[in-house]
Order: sequence, then structure tokens, then C-alpha cells
Amino acid sequence: MPRNYSLLWVDATVSRNGSDATQGFEDCFEVHHYAGLTSLAGEIERVQPAVICFEFDFPTKVGLKLLQRTKQSYVRTPVLMMTVQHSESLAVWAFRSKVWDYLVSPVARSDIERCIVGLHEMLQMQVLQKETRSLAAIRALIPEENRANGLRGSAALQLAYALEFVERNYRDKISSCEVAEKCNLTPFQFSRVFKETYGLTFQEYVMRYRIREACRLLKNPIAEIAEIASLTGFNDPSYLGKIFRRYLACSPSKYQESSHSPLDSDLLENLPHHSAHVELQ
Repeated sequence: MPRNYSLLWVDATVSRNGSDATQGFEDCFEVHHYAGLTSLAGEIERVQPAVICFEFDFPTKVGLKLLQRTKQSYVRTPVLMMTVQHSESLAVWAFRSKVWDYLVSPVARSDIERCIVGLHEMLQMQVLQKETRSLAAIRALIPEENRANGLRGSAALQLAYALEFVERNYRDKISSCEVAEKCNLTPFQFSRVFKETYGLTFQEYVMRYRIREACRLLKNPIAEIAEIASLTGFNDPSYLGKIFRRYLACSPSKYQESSHSPLDSDLLENLPHHSAHVELQ
């Protein structure tokens, strides 16, 4: 892969030096190293990087705040975060801070390669968007599924498998990590892209899909609620009841008795289908 893009590697480690984490990236990016956390904005203006990577060992509040401010100041520049420390709360923070990918050291070569391929696809898409906007006389717009917020053009195809997988397996336990792997994404990438594309988390989508199927089965006035719970992946009728009350403000039995179905509400009806185009904001 040609080295057409520059990457600013910000070494924010405090307890170790001489990290070799850039090796996988140096084959495909022109990597500029920057140590420390001061005067970073000036270095960014000088290098004009296509990608910025913050490497931490154990992130401090100062380092995380700097990453957050950097992303806010350079919205269109993808920011990577690499850290030795792995925790669910730190991953959630990175997700909410719009980190493009969250990598835990030591990073497997396959994960680095997958990250690099995704970055190149996204950067090429940004160039295409810029060129298309410059042709004002033509007024040709990039298709909806390929626009907005640096999402990769292949996101629709990658996530189509996830939607189809839910359609075929919603009765069983569904692992986000397993589906992410099938989509050729890391779990963090998968969570981020799914949320950005559909506006809800993957597990939330699974839950809503199961509710929709339960509503469909409850149209039968003699269907047993315990059997419906089993057929839709809830297993426990009491759990089905709890989820029903949370989303539809009524019990499954009350829904079954009602002649007016809440199934027409946006909560359930507007779930994406695996054959549909991706709708982006």
C-alpha cells in the first residue's frame, strides 16, 4: 500500500520509551513522531497529518483531555488511541470522544492491517467528497450511503452481514465480538460504525428486533407467552415482560389483548433491514 498519507504519532507514554508500535503503520504512512503533550497544536499545523495517533501506556487526565480537545479542533481528522491499559470504561470514553479506533497494546498484526485498510478507505472517500463538492457546475452529490462523518464507503456492506445475522439468529445468544469478526472489524470499530450508521448500539438493535418479532407472534390470541419468549431469544417470560414494559409501556398479555398494535411506532417499525441502503445523517 503506497505511503500517500502522513500520520502524526503522539507519544504520550510516561513509564516507557522507545515503543515499536509504529512499525505496522510506517509501511503505509509517512509517520511523524512527537513526544510530550505541550504545543501539540503547532505541530499539527506544521505537519498537517491525515491521521493522528495518541499512544499511551496508562492515560492520565491531562492526556485524555488533550486527545479530546484535538478531536474537537480537527473534526475531520481521524484520531487513533493506543494504550496498554484496557478497561470497558476507557473504551466507552474513547467511543464517545469520537476516537476512530481504540487499540490495546500489544496489537496483533492483523488488527493493525485491518485498521490501516479502513483508514485508507476512509481517507480516499474524504478526497472523493472534496473533489465532488468542488465541481459546483455538475452538482453531482455523493450517494447518501457514502457521505458524512468519515464513514467508510464499505460500511453498508460490512454492516449488512450484521443485520442479516440478527435476522437468522435472533432466537439465540448473539455476541457482538463474533459479529464484528464476521464483518472484518474489531469490536471497537464495529460498535462505533454501527452506532454512527444507525443511531443505536448493536445490542439495542438486537433487542428491538426481538421485540418486533414478539409483537408479531402475539398477534395470535391463543399463543403462549412463555413459548413466544423462547422463540424470540428472551427465554424467560418474566424478562420478556420487563423488556415489554420498558419499550411499550404494557405487558405482553395486555398487548396480546389489544386491538391497536404499538408495532406501528417508530421504535419498532423503522429498524433497518439488511437489504436496505444505509441512512446517514
